[in-house]
Amino acid sequence: MNFIKKHWLTLSLVLLILASLAFFLRKPLGIWLGGWEKTTRGGYFRVVEGKKWDKMPGAGYHIVFQYVLAGPAGDTLVNLAKPGVEQHMMYPVEPRNELEDAMQNGAPGSVVEVLIPTDSLKQRISGNLQIMNLPSGENAKFIIRIIKVLNDAQYAGYQNQRFMDRLQKENKAIDAFAAKSKNPWVLDSTKFIKYFIESKTSAPRLTEGKTVSFHAEVATLDGQLLINSAPTGKKHLMEIGKNTYNLAAFDQILQYMAEGETGVFLVTSDYGYGDQGYMNRVKPYTPLIIKITDLTESKP
Repeated sequence: MNFIKKHWLTLSLVLLILASLAFFLRKPLGIWLGGWEKTTRGGYFRVVEGKKWDKMPGAGYHIVFQYVLAGPAGDTLVNLAKPGVEQHMMYPVEPRNELEDAMQNGAPGSVVEVLIPTDSLKQRISGNLQIMNLPSGENAKFIIRIIKVLNDAQYAGYQNQRFMDRLQKENKAIDAFAAKSKNPWVLDSTKFIKYFIESKTSAPRLTEGKTVSFHAEVATLDGQLLINSAPTGKKHLMEIGKNTYNLAAFDQILQYMAEGETGVFLVTSDYGYGDQGYMNRVKPYTPLIIKITDLTESKP
């Protein structure tokens, strides 16, 4: 008791510090802990690589970036930090949310981490089951790598070069695949589609607006089977031009065919799963081989 009486002021100060620490630790890591800063909208961010802007650019600029979304436990929910899948957006002169608010601060070459409350994330991305299952009241983290900040002219040149490089790479893979086959491939150079029609007839080609049913076999060039309807016995049914199967290729390739024919097509990712890929099965910018069989026109 004498010790407590003698040192009550020191003990009170220690208890006050511990109480303050407990309070701040309930906050998302706090401004004062780990280099986190507060955005104008009340969110938290920090620059973990590179540096912040000395002077932010104004309107008319574009950000090229990659990002990873990690859950509260550090598990990866979305990974768009892969080569060739860079994202882009207009430089957020007037940020609409805490994510854009934080991105304003990253200079080219920097990595910016942004905390997003899981409750807010679930409201914004309600279609992702993994995100919807996140615990409430915690924080997810966007890890954003700012690759380039370009003006309008620079961005147009960047996008054009990026498109040509990607298209050249995909068509090189398609040509190599076609060279291994004895099929007499035909190239539609305007759409970059290679195809072969077995037992081609003189019947008119199908056109947009026609309703057809068919079996489809879709695979990557290395043989990974993605879709194969024939064993199920259930044919695809769609109106050409109003594809409901989330694969743009169907609307295009069916117009090279007539009822009763079989077609084999080699297509770029523009007609496949694009820059997003498909779950963990198809990488971004993956060319596809598609075989159409049992094609029947449905009469009105």
